[in-house]
Amino acid sequence: MLDKLLSRIESLRGYAVELYKKLVPLKAIPPDFGGKGELRRAEALQEELERLGLHVERYDARDDRAEGGVRPNLVVKLGSGRPRLWIISHLDTVPEGDASLWKYPPYQATVVGDRVYGRGVEDNLQAVVSSLLLLRALSEEQTEPPITLMVAFVSDEEAGSRYGVRYLLEKTGVFRSGDWVLVPDYCSSDGSRIEVAEKHILWFKVVIEGRQVHASMPHEGLNAHRLGMMFNLELDKTLHEKFSGFDEVFEPPVSTFEPTKKEANVANINTVPGRDVVYWDCRVLPRYDLDDVIETVKSMAYWFALRSNAKIDVEVVMKDAAGEPTSPSHPLVRYLSESIREDRGIEPRPVGIGGGTVARYFRKRGMPAVVWQTCDATAHQPNEYAKIDNAVADARVFARLIFKLGGQSG
Repeated sequence: MLDKLLSRIESLRGYAVELYKKLVPLKAIPPDFGGKGELRRAEALQEELERLGLHVERYDARDDRAEGGVRPNLVVKLGSGRPRLWIISHLDTVPEGDASLWKYPPYQATVVGDRVYGRGVEDNLQAVVSSLLLLRALSEEQTEPPITLMVAFVSDEEAGSRYGVRYLLEKTGVFRSGDWVLVPDYCSSDGSRIEVAEKHILWFKVVIEGRQVHASMPHEGLNAHRLGMMFNLELDKTLHEKFSGFDEVFEPPVSTFEPTKKEANVANINTVPGRDVVYWDCRVLPRYDLDDVIETVKSMAYWFALRSNAKIDVEVVMKDAAGEPTSPSHPLVRYLSESIREDRGIEPRPVGIGGGTVARYFRKRGMPAVVWQTCDATAHQPNEYAKIDNAVADARVFARLIFKLGGQSG
């Protein structure tokens, strides 16, 4: 049965190209990034799923900013065995950025050899396509999975998942505590890395208020730019020293604390700025509590302000704890590793990342989740591309995994 399913998936390469050509032109940019949302792409996908004879449950999250006033989420269920495995991909994409940097039109799927170019073809339409290849093969072979297979296509991953996975978790009851989750998102070029852990994410803003004066009379002012450099360098040193743990599962294996965005201060050279604003992006190993990091930053700001006579405000922009890592010994990780090994002849390894995926929302609820797919990591770049071979090969691994899981009780 599995051999016939794998053969059927292999025969669907042309179908994969058809899907890319259908879905790429249907822009699915979140309103947060100036787009209209995912409605048209979701409708086309729902129509295709129903054409395959599949029953689709649709869960619309209300968002008046989006086309149709909704952010759609689609769910397909097949089988009734244990465990319940979710395969979750997202419908939305980021904007194309500077169009002059694209060799091919970003919203037209351009096939060049084994590659398909276009915005979103890797992030995350490859996962959508792989899921469709699996579902079509199961349908055409009239094969019921030996487990309960739940395939979801969700909105809003790129802008925080408020109208996607988080909406489904908080408002619908479609997930159960014993569910297992596979998210085809984070990738490696050979499919050898399985993401089982993520770092906490903390963004904060440091605002230093000094006193603006003419640059020829600096003694009458308080240079917020200089104080900002001094404070942020002290902060950088302290954060790296205090939260210096090492965990070889992660790439990189340490917490990272990066000053990133800086707001403009004065428009002319001959003015001492009275305000300095810097943002930080911190990816913190899960062994640490983000409240401890925030307290360290605020404590340093308090004492630096006393020494410098400046006013310093620290504002948390985003605080997102990652949840407990999925154990590398969990059956989901073991069976996925076996499936990859059998299909590719390579030895997978579990890793942790600093980036954030929807897997973190399941881990926070104690649900085992892994993130895996095969790609060259061109997401968010000009000339983003996906390989047809990868989409097909990932669908084969999904099929192997389903049948391996069906051989144990969960």
